[in-house]
Amino acid sequence: MSTITTYHKFENPTNLSKSQLWLIATSAILAEMNREFHDTLLPHHIYSTPELLKESRQCLLRDWETKDLADLSDTIQYLHTKKTFYLVQNNWEFLTEPEFNKSQLLGNKDIDLRNRIDMVRNYQYDLDNSDLGWHYGRCAWIIRHAFYNDFITEEEAWSLLEENGKYIRQHFTSWESFGLSYLVGSQYWKLDNYNETVMKRAKKNITYLLTNRNSPWLNINWNDFE
Repeated sequence: MSTITTYHKFENPTNLSKSQLWLIATSAILAEMNREFHDTLLPHHIYSTPELLKESRQCLLRDWETKDLADLSDTIQYLHTKKTFYLVQNNWEFLTEPEFNKSQLLGNKDIDLRNRIDMVRNYQYDLDNSDLGWHYGRCAWIIRHAFYNDFITEEEAWSLLEENGKYIRQHFTSWESFGLSYLVGSQYWKLDNYNETVMKRAKKNITYLLTNRNSPWLNINWNDFE
């Protein structure tokens, strides 16, 4: 969404608590894609422009049909209850290797089906919480942007982020497991054409979050929010 291309230092300029920084860090993957701040509640800190605000509002309306508090409530409810790859994974994850091979043949003429089978096979034993991170991570980002657009107050934003954060803590044990789940959700969303090129940007951003010294995931411990 954003045209900003620079990386921001992790400095906590508004003196947030570790718990608050943790809540913001749950939005980090989408925030990183848009080159937003990881250490302030406002996605652009004090550097917002009319153009950035317009982009944010258009994104919420275009991608999430969210233009006010009522819409935001519906969007959060949707993201907290939506099941996508989870259903496919539960149905197929206990297939044997010969059964996977046979199923793969059925998908040769159906790219979407072939990719579903491929995903279940690849993540068969490594994804206890499916793609829930994809939903919860985007939810955190939407809450920050709802505050940015004055749909909610700062107090309401923290309350909603905390509620969302409890779901994340309930299902994940590390930034790595949360990030993998988000990546799988992104991959599932692009079932009809996912490949190395399509996934490259998402993989690059998660690699940054797991390795760069300015990443919130390296500056904030997973256990900083209880």
